[in-house]
Amino acid sequence: MKKKHKRKPQTLLSAFRTVVIVGLGLFFLLFIISVMIENDGEEQQTGRALSASALNYRDIIYEELAKSGQESLAPLVLSVMMQESGGRGDDPMQASESKCGEIGCIEDASESIAYGVSHFVDVLEAADGKTEVAVQAYNFGPGFIDFVEANGGAFSEDLAIQFSQEQFDQVDNPEIYRCIRPESEELDACYGDIQYVEAVYSYLPAAEAAYEENK
Repeated sequence: MKKKHKRKPQTLLSAFRTVVIVGLGLFFLLFIISVMIENDGEEQQTGRALSASALNYRDIIYEELAKSGQESLAPLVLSVMMQESGGRGDDPMQASESKCGEIGCIEDASESIAYGVSHFVDVLEAADGKTEVAVQAYNFGPGFIDFVEANGGAFSEDLAIQFSQEQFDQVDNPEIYRCIRPESEELDACYGDIQYVEAVYSYLPAAEAAYEENK
């Protein structure tokens, strides 16, 4: 019969190495977790980043709003611009349709901002200061304000979906409307952007910070 060899007791050096390896592993695991938590908190605090192009119009937006004493709306309007165009193009507020009923009639950024700001202020007033309703109406058109009033008076994404579905069902040529989101296509709600308010508000923390830095 073969003799069973007894295991040699683990040496002190080997045990020390094991402790060091386990300790380093735990350290890196905790480090990764802390970075993830920090980044998550930063994302919640700052929201989606603003483009350099949009930030270039920060002062112009403020000055246009100051004409009607509505300077406090500057971060929100800047967020609207981000969702509309990211600050790019000759019509960064995408105000042509509101002004002329067709795309492309505005070919100057200053004109776009002046009209876009004025239009947003008017829409907000028509919405009795309800910012979410006004923001969605900037995308859907003022008809959304009456629709909300006829359906409880408070904004909800469900109302945005319902309005979009009804408007999309009435268009003569649905093919001219591009479904912005997969959910819109699934719901037959391709008129405008049913998640426009959520998208605009995702830029708001960064926009507010931008104006704070500019003071």
